Amino acid sequence: MKDIVILLPYLFRYKKYLFLVLICNIFGAIFSFGTIAVIIPFLSILFGTNEMVYEPVPFEFTTASLGHNCNYLLSEIIANYGQSATLLVICGFIVGITLLKSIFEFLSSYFNIPVVNGVPRDIYAQTFKKILELPVFYFSNERKGDIMARMSADISEVRNSMVSSFTAFIKNPLYIAIYLTGILLISWKMTLIILALLPVTGFITGKIGKSLKRVSSVAQKLQGDILVFIDETLSGMKIINVFHGEKQMYARFQHNNQEYYRNMNRSNRRQSLSHPLTETLTFISLSFAIYYGGNLVLGGNGDLSAERFIAYLLAFTLIVSPAKAFAGAFYGIKKGAASVDRIRMILDAEASIVDAPNAKPITSFNQAVDFNHITFSYNSEKIVLNDFNLRLEKGKSVALVGQSGSGKTTVANLLPRFYEVTQGDILIDGTSIKDYKLADLRGLLGIVPQESILFNDSFFNNIAFGIENPDPAKVEEAARLANAHDFIMETADGYQSNIGDQGGKLSGGQRQRLCIARAIMKNPQILILDEATSALDTHSERLVQDALENLMKDRTSLIIAHRLSTIKNADQIVVLNEGRVVEQGTHTELVARNGAYKRLHDLQLI
Repeated sequence: MKDIVILLPYLFRYKKYLFLVLICNIFGAIFSFGTIAVIIPFLSILFGTNEMVYEPVPFEFTTASLGHNCNYLLSEIIANYGQSATLLVICGFIVGITLLKSIFEFLSSYFNIPVVNGVPRDIYAQTFKKILELPVFYFSNERKGDIMARMSADISEVRNSMVSSFTAFIKNPLYIAIYLTGILLISWKMTLIILALLPVTGFITGKIGKSLKRVSSVAQKLQGDILVFIDETLSGMKIINVFHGEKQMYARFQHNNQEYYRNMNRSNRRQSLSHPLTETLTFISLSFAIYYGGNLVLGGNGDLSAERFIAYLLAFTLIVSPAKAFAGAFYGIKKGAASVDRIRMILDAEASIVDAPNAKPITSFNQAVDFNHITFSYNSEKIVLNDFNLRLEKGKSVALVGQSGSGKTTVANLLPRFYEVTQGDILIDGTSIKDYKLADLRGLLGIVPQESILFNDSFFNNIAFGIENPDPAKVEEAARLANAHDFIMETADGYQSNIGDQGGKLSGGQRQRLCIARAIMKNPQILILDEATSALDTHSERLVQDALENLMKDRTSLIIAHRLSTIKNADQIVVLNEGRVVEQGTHTELVARNGAYKRLHDLQLI
């Protein structure tokens, strides 16, 4: 039951449709059993066992009253038109009831479709929204392919197995309950024998369902592993080709693929047990009932007539189909529950970087950004920044230099609160950035990352990313400042040309200039350049550097650079070593000091 409860918040949004499905299923089940109920007077006429009734009784919703009045109507028809005409009337009645049953079954499916398709849509939307809310460090600890598997294969499994099975959970118990009520009215003694064997069926079904959930959980994890491996293969295709790793990669893929194949076989085989197992147990119960009911008919003591016995058997066969469907739905829910558990790993993940309860808005800053005694580590094993202090005054440019792993990029990641500081605080105009609204804080910033991050979209939409109703003239101006306009116009559709996945149709320098154009378009108050020119050739670097220098005039800039030639004009240069500030000053001052900066400078000259 707890597996079903997981879906209730999503299903509750479609309560109107579920109510209509419930009503249609009730009427569908009633008319379905009605086709069997009419068989009794049909057989009584055929066998000549019906007793003529000439007076009706007052209508009551009881078996005796309904049976007496039905026999009265049949007697009237037989008396006036004969038995042959009466059979024709009964056949027409059966056709009418069957038509009504089919209409209500169609309406049930019709109203059920928005539920079956809507719940996965809502889970997709909620999961994707949650991904956008999660902090950057969450994705550092998770595999991208596994997240994609949960967003695709697991949600599809929820739709195909769990949601469809839940609606079957509504329909089939209704049909079973109405059929049981009907056969109980026909012969309560035979029905009690059948009901006595139901706990055995339920126990066996439950055991198989639990094992199915375990196996399905393993299978879904393996499918995620396969998607992770495919993602890594596509990303590293050049290395695989050059180092002749095709056989090795194929062997690893086949291992994962074979394990997935074996687990899916176990899962599907256990699920395939539902129909034959339910049918077998049902007919075992029916065999006991037939033996008992047959003796009643053969005894001739009036407890059970032949036509009622035949109608009972026909009615019981109607239970078999919904009983099998109910067992299949039970197994489907168990199978889908494994996927729901994997999806909830994302939905239940803590969005630890959020607004404070009384967060302040901020649209600009007036004085400075201060890093006060910052200590930070990605894990408890190694400290990346150790008692780091820095003042970034408004309108000034500060460059961070140092060897790889010295903590430069970490400083750039702490200001937008991609990560939270371990100790210390970052202040803007004397107020902690944790006290500002997160969206407003990031609204002040523009970032050009070391690795070009672009989207499979047009040049125009990449440059104007995040801006509503962008001005085409400003987009073009930003592209010109980043020296991207010329190569954009060389494409077939200009600014509307698609750049491919991650800008795959562009060179490395073109991708980086497009990222710079995006930052220029935003016109941020604080500009973060993380190795912004590292992917450029010498000619493009000079062009982009000129554009960046114009962009950084009177703008607060935090620059991270390996190429010292790109930050000579910075107002202040801070040299980091193992997370500590070892030197700071202007380019001229640091060269004259003949320290760590001078050594880096000389190495690059060589």
